[in-house]
Amino acid sequence: MKLEFIDLGLLLKADNLTIPYGLQDELLFVCVKAYLLELLNDPETEIYHFGYAPDNTADGQDELLYDGNLFRIIVNEKYVGVGLESSPLEVKKAFYSLVANYDPDWCSIMQDAGETIIETTIELLYREVF
Repeated sequence: MKLEFIDLGLLLKADNLTIPYGLQDELLFVCVKAYLLELLNDPETEIYHFGYAPDNTADGQDELLYDGNLFRIIVNEKYVGVGLESSPLEVKKAFYSLVANYDPDWCSIMQDAGETIIETTIELLYREVF
């Protein structure tokens, strides 16, 4: 029997973040890491979404977009030790440890635009964590 692991996605609101447009990967991660760690460590930070890694298919659909800035961290569940049944505190602690100790394989800024709403997402993708 082979164990199957899923990619998990954690989304956090980051409306107070000044988006460092024009940066990607290592430079972008360096610029946003402290802010993201502060969010993950703050007991007041609410999880906007946690579950299966979401896709970006909301262009042009205001009702599916968040009007502001988000962080999206995608990682395979085997690297964070939490699952869909984990508490918000467990999830935030696990993702804090991930971000504090490992650089993502990919870090980029994405925008989805509706008719009146623009969602800006900084996405961190972790493929393998060592």
